[in-house]
Amino acid sequence: MNIIERAGRRLGPAKPQIEERTPDTVARSAPVEASETPASVPEPAPVREVDEAARKPASRRRQTQRYVEIDLERLSRFGFTTPGDQSTVAEEIRLIKRPVLDAAFARPPARVRNANMIMVTSAGPGEGKTFSTINLALSMATEHDVRVLLIDADVINPSVPAVLGFDAERGMVDVVGDPSIDLADVMVRTNIDNLTLLSAGRFTPMSNELMASARMARFVDDIAKRYNDRVIIFDSPPVLARSEPTVLARHVGQILFVVEAERTSRTSISDALQLLDKSLVRIILNKAPALLMREGFGQYGYYYNRPRSGSEGK
Repeated sequence: MNIIERAGRRLGPAKPQIEERTPDTVARSAPVEASETPASVPEPAPVREVDEAARKPASRRRQTQRYVEIDLERLSRFGFTTPGDQSTVAEEIRLIKRPVLDAAFARPPARVRNANMIMVTSAGPGEGKTFSTINLALSMATEHDVRVLLIDADVINPSVPAVLGFDAERGMVDVVGDPSIDLADVMVRTNIDNLTLLSAGRFTPMSNELMASARMARFVDDIAKRYNDRVIIFDSPPVLARSEPTVLARHVGQILFVVEAERTSRTSISDALQLLDKSLVRIILNKAPALLMREGFGQYGYYYNRPRSGSEGK
């Protein structure tokens, strides 16, 4: 069993460790010893907080910003990359992120529209999509001049909060559906300086229609312009399982398509790529067998750009 399979099977939801911070106050809780068994994680120590914002007139108060302490040691135990990591997986992620970053910040006319907006998806569930997404976001956040906004765009089966150990009632769906909610008010800051999180938000049966609406287009354009100095990564649902990825694909500039080695069929890959209908797609071969690893392909394997003609290429 390889490291990705172990992580997928053993990783459970972490105990949320979220602090509420205002621009004038900073609350810090005592460190909590993490465990692989979520039930054994102790309750966070009580926090004494002085709410200076409450003393201000209501018209001048700002909404509290959320903050989460990501347990980096816990992530490392399950094979995720962390700052300073020199493992094989960390190096492979570096090889994957470099052309993605180059495309994201290319100068016109070489730059693709919304190239800093990246969607990570797969044909079906269980292929390592979220694992690859989080690893990519963590690795990019270690860059000195790159800031990352990681968005959980899977409103049916959100996984990012459980993996990173936070909870948020409001997120992407709420911002798109309610113009009065500002994006900055629902984003979650982390102890990784260059990494910010946005949950999927509250599920609605009309999520697909909402994502296909003009509001979604404005939302994407807004974050593309407002945060044009950072990379925005969407952890999308599988293409053949939900219809939302085909809608989201219209707005992003790059797509990373995760394929599980020796499991995903050629037909599934072909069908999913046709639905995405995007020229700039990079395919990541995940959970590569030992033979490919010995030949230098590594855990994530070989990946390539999909040519505009739709034929396979390198």
